[in-house]
Amino acid sequence: MKSWELENIFETSITYKHSFFMPNEMERNNQKINAEVRLHFILKNPIQHEPRAERMWVRITEVSKKNSITYKGILLNEPIFIKDLKVNDIIEFSADNIAQIIIKNDDPRWLDAYEQFTLVSKMYFENKGIINFLYREEPDNKDDSGWRMFTGLENDDYANDPQNIKMIKVAYLLDHDPSLLEPLKNGYNIAYERDNEKSKWKKVEDWMPE
Repeated sequence: MKSWELENIFETSITYKHSFFMPNEMERNNQKINAEVRLHFILKNPIQHEPRAERMWVRITEVSKKNSITYKGILLNEPIFIKDLKVNDIIEFSADNIAQIIIKNDDPRWLDAYEQFTLVSKMYFENKGIINFLYREEPDNKDDSGWRMFTGLENDDYANDPQNIKMIKVAYLLDHDPSLLEPLKNGYNIAYERDNEKSKWKKVEDWMPE
């Protein structure tokens, strides 16, 4: 009997909607052969000091669309904790098991910051907030995109309080608001704003980083 099972990312994302993200349904259902996707292999009976799951990449080798979208692929990582899996093993999975996809740099959606983090106002996560102002400064480290995002409702005291800021992956925000792609294509020391989620982004000409 297998010591692991694949996580249903769709179900998990519903339970932890503010801290767990996944590619949208169209992307999950339209992966092609040779695409690489990340799956979560949950340990059924982890012992002390073992993780809940190993997050590993699989290269798709077969796509089936008979009744529902299913995939087969080869495991690209060597598991550390799961002993009955090894590199190049064949993995069968569904679209709902896909936790992450690789967007290659020839894809129009590719961003240099896609896998990096942004600082986001907590107001965004309250009452279905919308990002209406964002700017990019020089990053603090290799995992930092340099992007800072706000709803536009924050005052200076709120925005300057570290407790009111969360660190979130850029990929998560794009999945929830694809309209962010346009400003996020730009470089450093730049800012954009809009009036609401249906408005076009406008470059803030009089903004300068501190």
